[in-house]
Amino acid sequence: MKRKRLPSLPRLRRKLDRVFAAWVRARDYPSGWGKCITCGKERQLEAGHFLPRQHTATRYDERNVHGQYSYCNRWLHGAQADYYRALVELYGQPTVEELFAKRRTTMRFRRADYELMIEQFKPRPDSDPQPF
Repeated sequence: MKRKRLPSLPRLRRKLDRVFAAWVRARDYPSGWGKCITCGKERQLEAGHFLPRQHTATRYDERNVHGQYSYCNRWLHGAQADYYRALVELYGQPTVEELFAKRRTTMRFRRADYELMIEQFKPRPDSDPQPF
C-alpha cells in the first residue's frame, strides 16, 4: 500500500496565505464591502500587508494585515505613509515600533507551524470573526 505524500512546505505556505487572507477579509468586512485602511473608500477589499510578506516574522501577524482597496495595495504599493498613520491611530506607536522590530527577526516555519496556523485561521461555522 502506498503512503500518502505530505504536502510540500511551499504548498502549505500558499494554503496558509489563502486561509489567512480570507480570515482578514472576514474580520475586516464580513458583509463583503468595507473601508480601506489607507484611503477610507468603501470598496471590496484585499488583505493588504503593511510590512511586506517577505518578512516571515510579520507575514501572518494580525496587526500587520488589514482590509485594503486593491488600488492602494497594488498600484500605490500599500500606500505606506497612510497605512502607517492608520496603524498608529489603531494600535498606538509602541505596537507599530514592535512590528518594525519583529520584522528583523528570523523565522523558519516547519510543517507543524503551517498546519497549526491553517487550523487557527480556518473559518469556523459556529463563530463570527472578531473585528479589530
